Amino acid sequence: MNLNMKKFPLGIPVFVILLALACAAGAKALQSTDRRVIHVTAERFTFTPSEIAVTAGEEIELRLTSDDTAHGFHIEGADVNVTIPKRGGKELAVAFKAPGPGRYTFECNRMCGAGHDFMRGVLVVRARADQPATP
Repeated sequence: MNLNMKKFPLGIPVFVILLALACAAGAKALQSTDRRVIHVTAERFTFTPSEIAVTAGEEIELRLTSDDTAHGFHIEGADVNVTIPKRGGKELAVAFKAPGPGRYTFECNRMCGAGHDFMRGVLVVRARADQPATP
C-alpha cells in the first residue's frame, strides 16, 4: 500500500472528492426533473386524455404512446412538435412548461387516416392561486 501511496499521493483523496461531487450533482439533477407525469395515448383519431389541466408555470412531462400507427403531436403556441412512434415503439417523453392561463390545442400533425383532421385535444392552463385572473 505504501508503494501505491507514493505513486499516487493525492489519488485516493481526489477520487473521493470527485465521487462526492458527482453524487451531489446527480441528486440535484434528479430533483430538478421532479415534474408531474401525464400519460397520453394516441389511437384512431383521438388522444386519451383529450383534455389536460395544468397550472400556469407548472412543469409537466408528457409520456406519449400510440396504440396503432405513428402520430404527430403538436401543441399550438408552444415549442412542442414530435412524432409518436407506432404501436410497439418506445414511449416518447416530452417536457413542457405550461405558459400563461388559457386553452392550448394539441393535435396530430402527421396524416394518419380519414379522421386525422379531428384528432385534437386541449391543454387547459389555469392561473396560479397567486396570479390575478386575466380577462
